[in-house]
Amino acid sequence: MVKALVQAGKVRTTRSAREGAVALGLDFDAMLAVVLALTRADFYKSMTTHADHRVWQDVYRPMTPVGAVYLKLTVVNDVLIVSFKEL
Repeated sequence: MVKALVQAGKVRTTRSAREGAVALGLDFDAMLAVVLALTRADFYKSMTTHADHRVWQDVYRPMTPVGAVYLKLTVVNDVLIVSFKEL
């Protein structure tokens, strides 16, 4: 579901996620490439948001060309990249 939404252009990022990616030398397209390359082995855990216990986030720890990253996604109507930072 996540990959289909990203491929359809239904994806947003938080400012924090963009800043984290830039700090790693990655632009928006590179962030999307990481999301599209996620595997089950990259999955770490699911958790609810602090603001609303009904909204779930999935946390991944994929290895990327710039090293391991902490990647948190929320899916409601689109994919929101919440966190993208060095692990």
